[in-house]
Amino acid sequence: MKGTGAVSCILIALLPLASGGNVEVCPGEGPRYGDHKCNHDGTHRVCAKLLDGAGKPLVWGRADFWEITHQKPYQWDNVIRANGGDSWCICMWAFARMIEAVGCDNVHLRCNATDVDFVLAQYKDR
Repeated sequence: MKGTGAVSCILIALLPLASGGNVEVCPGEGPRYGDHKCNHDGTHRVCAKLLDGAGKPLVWGRADFWEITHQKPYQWDNVIRANGGDSWCICMWAFARMIEAVGCDNVHLRCNATDVDFVLAQYKDR
């Protein structure tokens, strides 16, 4: 899946979930956004589940989020666990690249804690 395929996947997954601006807490997100929601800056609007039920990095197809995004040296799973959760607000563009890398079926998204309306508004048909 390349190019607009990732965007199509996002649209298909998110369109029925448009929240009307109501974004829930992203469980595990740190204090950088006071209320722990993914609706404050211009890019970190997707709440991605990064840890499994045992608190270990969740596999996204072939590897975990940190391996796929080349952030393994900075892996912050300990912070997510310390915050009592399993998720983190990630960049919507990085999320699109993750879909391209691993496919729609292998991404882990918390729709209720993702700023769906904002993400959809950024879509531009090419």
